[in-house]
Amino acid sequence: MLRAAFPFVLSDVLLHEYRAVLLRPKLSKLHGLNEADIDTLLTDIAQHAIVLIPPPAPTGLTAPDPGDQFLWDLLATRSDLVLVTGDKFLLQDMAMRSRVMAPQEFTAALEH
Repeated sequence: MLRAAFPFVLSDVLLHEYRAVLLRPKLSKLHGLNEADIDTLLTDIAQHAIVLIPPPAPTGLTAPDPGDQFLWDLLATRSDLVLVTGDKFLLQDMAMRSRVMAPQEFTAALEH
């Protein structure tokens, strides 16, 4: 994402989610970035992103976790989008199986 090695999309909600997750104390301890570093990192990522605005009305897609509905709404903006995630709960959603992949699958696809 930082090198713009592949196209990717963001929404305001997803960018805020990245920030909130990176600021969690347990993760902060692992990556060692302070708040300013995180903001710089996310700004750098956002510079290469395709920014999309999900539709305001329900999309008909229901995320397995209501807290992740914003991701399903983002996927609904374009049929060619795929979510790359390590979240096992999201990966197990059979209705979205063709639209959700593990990071290992994604990196393997990039190498080919």
